[in-house]
Amino acid sequence: MAETTIRVMPKINGFTLHKPRLLPVLGFIGLFSLVSLFFVWSRVQVTSLEYDISRIEQTLRQSRQEIAQLTLEAATLSSSERIERVARNELGLRLPVPEQVITVD
Repeated sequence: MAETTIRVMPKINGFTLHKPRLLPVLGFIGLFSLVSLFFVWSRVQVTSLEYDISRIEQTLRQSRQEIAQLTLEAATLSSSERIERVARNELGLRLPVPEQVITVD
């Protein structure tokens, strides 16, 4: 028959020392690693989204500034004084004389 040896674990201050079990320790380490990786991944995603939001806000600010400039330019170009000046100087137009005006009844 095979001989089996039974090792008695020593007792210190009434506590029995046991052989550490590896599976629960590895399970805890694995679970802790997964939670840590998830936390790091989520922080990376948040940082990436913050950069995206910042870039989109900058584009929005630039677009609003361009709209304001174009609105000002449209108002400047459509002013009556400018249109009359361009008509007289560049196009050679003039006001009609009374004989050219025809009233429609």
